[in-house]
Amino acid sequence: MSSALETDLNPNTYIGLSFPLRRDKFNDFALTKNSLEQAQHNLKNLLLTSPGERAMQPEFGSNMRALCFEQIDDNLPVAVDTEVRNAVEKWLPYINIEEVNTLTEEQDQNKIHVEIKFSTTLNPQSLEQITLDASFGGTRYVGPDIGGKRGFEFRR
Repeated sequence: MSSALETDLNPNTYIGLSFPLRRDKFNDFALTKNSLEQAQHNLKNLLLTSPGERAMQPEFGSNMRALCFEQIDDNLPVAVDTEVRNAVEKWLPYINIEEVNTLTEEQDQNKIHVEIKFSTTLNPQSLEQITLDASFGGTRYVGPDIGGKRGFEFRR
């Protein structure tokens, strides 16, 4: 049996599903190639899922979307930081949260983005970063065209 690091370095091995779910040119579902890439997808999935939204695991998720409706003041970054750390500690203990920043856009001071810097227990020296748009507008994903037919579309 190979170690997790050997699996990560093997270009012929896939770790898990890439989110949002979509097809790629080789598989029915796009897949992640290493644990760091999978950790990014898992973290985004956890934080953008509200408790009660996931079937069979009603406690899974975070209250990030609810925080979008809170007043943008000095307390919001603390609340966001606490929510991120608590959710990750409970559901993704292999992820080490290094820093959580709550940002606003210059052109829209009412919209928040959450920037998260993290590492994993498998590779604690490698610091990664994701930025989430926690608003309900979310991001629009369109699946690839397959055989001349338009791919699926949804908002997350």
